[in-house]
Amino acid sequence: MSFLNRKNILSEGFFDSLKKFITRPKLSKEEKKLMKDPKFKKAFHEYESAAKKAYETGEKLLKKYGIPPIKY
Repeated sequence: MSFLNRKNILSEGFFDSLKKFITRPKLSKEEKKLMKDPKFKKAFHEYESAAKKAYETGEKLLKKYGIPPIKY
């Protein structure tokens, strides 16, 4: 277990992980039922990873051409 002083908290991304936990969208009852199905769950995780890769590629291209990043 590491000692968490101000520098370590910032370097370990504590606040980033806390922000992700708080801002994570909640699942509805229908979505919870769908997530129990292994085929749907696998397809959903594949979709999420593809979307994440596409977003990262887009950000790299924007940075390459000097265009400011998209803000949500």
